[in-house]
Amino acid sequence: MKPKFKKKVIAAVVSVITSFGVIAPTLTISTTASATGIPVFDGGNFANMLINATNQATQISQQVNQINQAIRGNGLSEQMLRQLGISNYSGIISQMSKQTSDLNKVIQASNSLKQSVGQVQAEFKALYPNAQSYKNKTPDQMLSDFGKWSNQLQNANATAMQAQASVSAIADRNIKIGNVLSESAGAAGASTVSQIQGTNQLLGVLGQQMNDLHSVLATGQRATMEAQAQAQAEKDAMRSDWKNRNTSNLGSYSSKGY
Repeated sequence: MKPKFKKKVIAAVVSVITSFGVIAPTLTISTTASATGIPVFDGGNFANMLINATNQATQISQQVNQINQAIRGNGLSEQMLRQLGISNYSGIISQMSKQTSDLNKVIQASNSLKQSVGQVQAEFKALYPNAQSYKNKTPDQMLSDFGKWSNQLQNANATAMQAQASVSAIADRNIKIGNVLSESAGAAGASTVSQIQGTNQLLGVLGQQMNDLHSVLATGQRATMEAQAQAQAEKDAMRSDWKNRNTSNLGSYSSKGY
């Protein structure tokens, strides 16, 4: 790229990044600048981030399955509550129904996260297996690819945050149910309360896993924005170069009397 296009390219990069917004990362994706001022997207770092996100999504799915088994195993039926001597058991039954509903949401979210993050990783690996792959892509192709992945990672992040809210709601209800059992059933309900407390420990781990995945996905989305900024800057530079060359040719013809 010729030096006279440098300022325009830098301005284009800044404009694109600003329009996309900035998501604060906790996992650093390094982006350097070339001599022309265009940001250089680190594909290797992005690939590692996707592997990390995929592994985390898999761990979350496994943790959710374990929690599902624990909560359903602790299911408090009307008959069991009567045996524990709890007279006002309808409130607990209602809470357990809400637990099941929220748990189903978390299960669906974990499956969705695992699928969507895995899809981005597989597509990126297939389309950009090495450094040469970027040279074989046009700016429009990169804008299309990374724009799609940016949307997918953003949607996955929203799913993770919604699931995290459901996990918190389940944990809060567990505490309330445990308190009722402790107050009303006494020693007879101690075993069930202990099981509920164990489930809450699993929920605490799941909540942290969701938070970690949220951070990685936010960083990954930022990386896709940087890749789009690079592609847009190159596209703008090519358009400017083509325009200047054609303007120069027209001026040359005019000076010769054509």
